[in-house]
Parts: sequence; C-alpha cells; structure tokens
Amino acid sequence: MASTITLTVSQQMLEKMYQHYTNQIIKVPNHTLFQAKTSNCTITAYLSKKVVFQGKAPEVEAQKWQTTTQAATAKAKTSSSKLPANIASLSAIGCDEVGTGDYFGPLVVCCAYVPEEFISKLQTMGIKDSKALKDPEICDLAKQIEPLIAHQVLILPNEKYNTMVDRGMNANSIKAFLHNQALIKLTNSLPHYPSYLIMDEFVNERKYFDYLKGLPKQPTIIKENLHFIQKGESVHVAVAAASILARASFVKYMNIMSKKLNFDLPKGAGNPVDVAGRRFVQQFGPEKLKELTKWHFANTNKILK
Repeated sequence: MASTITLTVSQQMLEKMYQHYTNQIIKVPNHTLFQAKTSNCTITAYLSKKVVFQGKAPEVEAQKWQTTTQAATAKAKTSSSKLPANIASLSAIGCDEVGTGDYFGPLVVCCAYVPEEFISKLQTMGIKDSKALKDPEICDLAKQIEPLIAHQVLILPNEKYNTMVDRGMNANSIKAFLHNQALIKLTNSLPHYPSYLIMDEFVNERKYFDYLKGLPKQPTIIKENLHFIQKGESVHVAVAAASILARASFVKYMNIMSKKLNFDLPKGAGNPVDVAGRRFVQQFGPEKLKELTKWHFANTNKILK
C-alpha cells in the first residue's frame, strides 16, 4: 500500500537534496525545485521547502533527510487512514456524479482539484452541493470556477450506458469505472499526485474496488490517498465543486438535446417523465426513446405499456 511522508527542510537541506537526486530528476512541475523518482518512491521538492515522499517505501528516502525530531514525529499516511481534522483547508481532489436518477440524459462524473490557495475563494463564491442549488445558479457558478481549477468531466451518453448494462454492469459499477477514468486523466495532468482524493461515497470502498477489478481493460486503478466519504461536499469544497461542474455539464447536454429535437426533455424519473415519455414515443418512436434514456428504468415499461 502506497504511503506519503512530508518533511519541511531548510534551504541548505533542499539544495543538498537537489544535488543528491540530480540524476534521478524526472521533471520540474510548477512551484517545485524538482521531482525525482527512485525505486522506493517519488520525491517532490517544493520551493516552499516542503518535500513530499510518496510511494511503496517513502521512509527509506525520507530517513536520509529527517532530523531527530522529524523522525520521531513523521507519520506515513496510507489511503486507509482517516482524513485530518483540518482537511477542509488542504489541497484535495473531490469526486461526484449526476444523472444517476434521471431517465433522460447522460450519466456525468467529475473530479475536481482545489489547491489550498483557492479554497477560500470558492467558499466565498458560494460553492456547495449542486442538489442545494437551482440549475441557473449552478450553470453560473460553473462558468466562474471552470477557469480556476483543474478538473475532468466525463459524459456517458445513454446509448453507451445501455450497452454497458446489457453487458452485465450496474449503475454503481459504471460509476466506479467512470470515476476511475476521470481520476486517471486528472492526476496525470497535475504537477504532483495529491495527498487527498475524496470520493462522495455511492458505494463502500471494498465494493468500489471489487467493481473495478472485475472490469476488463482497466489499465490503472487509482487507489493511493483515495477516501470514501458520505456527504463529501460537507467535508471539502472540492467535492461540491465537482458536483456543480458535473450538474452544469448535465444541464448543458439536456438543453442541447432538447433544442436539437425541439422537445423539452424532462429531468428526474417521476410521473411527469412518464407523461413526457409517451409524447416522445408518439413523436419519435421507441428506438429514439431507447437512445436517449436509461432503458432499464421502470419508466420504460410505464411509457410503452
């Protein structure tokens, strides 16, 4: 299991580390002096004099640079450790999804990285769980935060969703697959791998990874520093930001399709959706209905009976 150790060193020590790892430097991300890779871990040295050792055996490298005090107090944090009490003020990736309970419209997942220097700004903007906001507010907030933070949105149209269900997947395994893909893309785009990844829990941790292990052609499974938290938006603004960006993408998709069809596609899965679904079938036919809906929902039988 991967672990992380963080040290704060002097400028003199930072320069010694640079000389020591010169031949193992792999890149120089923003705000760092270097990032090096050894057989034990990846070492990221920040200009702020914070050095992060991350990998299967970070203590092997960290102990070379620890003072007596640091050696006594440094603790390796694993993905199964609890989040620190001050997590709300720390840099983190937040993950959330929308569209799961909507008959029409896609399934959308988003992973968003909020560095600590942007947390206060997002909180001041009123970033909170999208379920507590109306769609116009969500779309307005999304426009404001999109250029501020790194994020990855994946939209799964219902044609592909239905194909995955036909192959034996359920909604949770599909969400696990999409979240993992979004995390791969997002973490690869960042200058360093974050210390905290917070998943708004839709299934427990064990089941989540069971779903991923059971899927074919899954190149990488993101596990390191990943935490599963119920009501994650109340724990970190990154989860709330992911929720807003995902919902805004969902709303935009629905608006585009409604305009293209000249038919107001309803959200949700209640009785008004059944009524609209019957009108849709009369106008476009059942095959077009299947193309735009989550076909396994009970709404299908109610609409077609």
